[in-house]
Amino acid sequence: MTTVNVILGSVREPSMGERLFQYLQRNQAELEKASNVSLKFLKVSDYQLDPYTEALPPMGTPDYPNGLADNAKRWVEDVSAGDGILLLTPEYDYSVPGALKNAFDYLGTGVSDTPIQTISYSMGSFGGILASMAWLPVFQVLSLVSVPRNLNLRFIQNIFTETGELNPDLEASEQQYYAEKITQTVQNIADYATKLK
Repeated sequence: MTTVNVILGSVREPSMGERLFQYLQRNQAELEKASNVSLKFLKVSDYQLDPYTEALPPMGTPDYPNGLADNAKRWVEDVSAGDGILLLTPEYDYSVPGALKNAFDYLGTGVSDTPIQTISYSMGSFGGILASMAWLPVFQVLSLVSVPRNLNLRFIQNIFTETGELNPDLEASEQQYYAEKITQTVQNIADYATKLK
């Protein structure tokens, strides 16, 4: 079975991304059935990663990732074990979050040729699109395969409740729109992950 890692990139508490993360978890069975994949949920905050301070980048470090601290090694192994990545990324100051970028600095050749797609989000009107664009050179240097049809969610605080449900105050057509867009995004990364597996 193809596995797609769903990664919550925010380490803030509370995090607006947590609402989206919980929505995906709530609907895991339906999304997996529609996409014919297994979804594995990872939070960067669970790994408590220190700033990457190794003398060499992962690609040039002997015995990588065995020389890393246990939590960092577990992060690298968990991400590398997936066939695809769905990255939930907020936008901080028109770019990517520092803690999430640091987490990606730990990744080496284990993610080469892995397809990756973003769902970016913000509490403003741009939906994190600048973060989504800022990730592209990072994906390229890690030899990740950036797939098309990224999803940008604007005013995320109005879309989901704190418990990861679609906001009941939304019109029925809006709820259907977001549910369909998220399902299509999962199906898209699932399709690429299966084909490139």
